[in-house]
Amino acid sequence: MSADPAAIDHVIRARRTNMFVDRERPVAERIITELCELATWAPNHKRTWPWRFASVVGAGRSRLGHVVSNAMAAHGDDPAKVTKALTKYERTPNILIIGSIPGDSDERTAENRDAAAAAAQNLMLAATARGIATYWGSCPKGSHEAVAEFAGFERGTHIAGIFYVGYEATSMETPTRPAPLITRISD
Repeated sequence: MSADPAAIDHVIRARRTNMFVDRERPVAERIITELCELATWAPNHKRTWPWRFASVVGAGRSRLGHVVSNAMAAHGDDPAKVTKALTKYERTPNILIIGSIPGDSDERTAENRDAAAAAAQNLMLAATARGIATYWGSCPKGSHEAVAEFAGFERGTHIAGIFYVGYEATSMETPTRPAPLITRISD
């Protein structure tokens, strides 16, 4: 199989973290499903298929904010951050939660997390190719279990990220990247 390397290179270089989206234009669930399906083509050691996805829209975004805020407060987080969490998931019309289920060993759990991260990259690249902006947010400390339960994931699922998703309203500047650090090893 052959693909157009220039097209793939372009999408990789065009992907930006961007929360400047059209807040009034949600991404159709059909497209969210496509993005999640493409995510599952990520490498996955031992084919454990560890990724889990939850699509959160409408009033669900506010409910997610309350779940996270309550978990953060119970964890003793900074009150200003707890308050901010109440509305932060309403900044884009769509939120995607990606989780990684635990493995049968610490090593397999780590491999599952790596696979979920690769799935997230696939999802973000596929979104970029469709003119959809993404922003990979971390699950706030102390709220992984609460978010996993909210999302309907298995107990012990690690939240790989909470992704803000929406149609791009403003393009982000492409930053310069440092050259890769490559150690060359031969004979």
